[in-house]
Amino acid sequence: MEKSVVVMFFCCFTFLLKAQDSLCVFKLNGSAYAKTTNKLQPLSKGKFINKNQTLILDSSSKLTAINASGEAYKVESNGQFKFKDILKLKTQQSGSLTSKYFKVIWDEFVKKEEGSTVIGGVFRGDILMEFPKDSVMLASSKLTFSWKTNEVDSSYYVFVRNKKTDEMLKLATNGNQISLYKTQPFFSEDNTFEWAVTTEEFPSLDNLTFYSFELISRNQYAEQVKNYTALLTDLEALGLSDAEIETTICEIYGLCK
Repeated sequence: MEKSVVVMFFCCFTFLLKAQDSLCVFKLNGSAYAKTTNKLQPLSKGKFINKNQTLILDSSSKLTAINASGEAYKVESNGQFKFKDILKLKTQQSGSLTSKYFKVIWDEFVKKEEGSTVIGGVFRGDILMEFPKDSVMLASSKLTFSWKTNEVDSSYYVFVRNKKTDEMLKLATNGNQISLYKTQPFFSEDNTFEWAVTTEEFPSLDNLTFYSFELISRNQYAEQVKNYTALLTDLEALGLSDAEIETTICEIYGLCK
């Protein structure tokens, strides 16, 4: 018990140190490096810069970094920048939603660095679905379902159910995705559905985990996205493209175009 407490304390202490003394690369255009004494480490999205390192930015390169509190720092000129110099380049964010978003991104990058995310492996019996995630709204006329695959199974079975009528659509493929169109008669009677993927051809549907999704129009999407105006403004100011911003809204807030 005492050993567990010590381990938990050490992990929390390590995280606090990282949160206070590190920045994480959120976006990078061009090339950048973190220099420690005589060691030069190339940077990319998700890499950390600590207080003992110097940021080296190549000509015409731009870098945006975030901290654990959801604050963003933008470096737009080439040269060498000590950690304290980067902290002077904090951007002005227009809403608290941006900070909340960056906190989520920070946590994901920390988990990735610590190896907390599950990579590879066999997914038999586990949830395979990747997109659309659970409880999302979809405005696209083309619905692309994607899922994780493994080296054991070659066939995957997709079940799409109309939540109003309970009508079921069953599809089979040997790939990791399949596309359907909203113009199909199956999607005409309602706008709320759920889907699941399994490696079993005739599974017990009661034992499957389904992800729900709602079909919305482009006009409904435009109205919903107004709730994120401040975030969109901040992300645009940080140099994200329209496609990157749409992906962000989709992945974090479940509003997909």
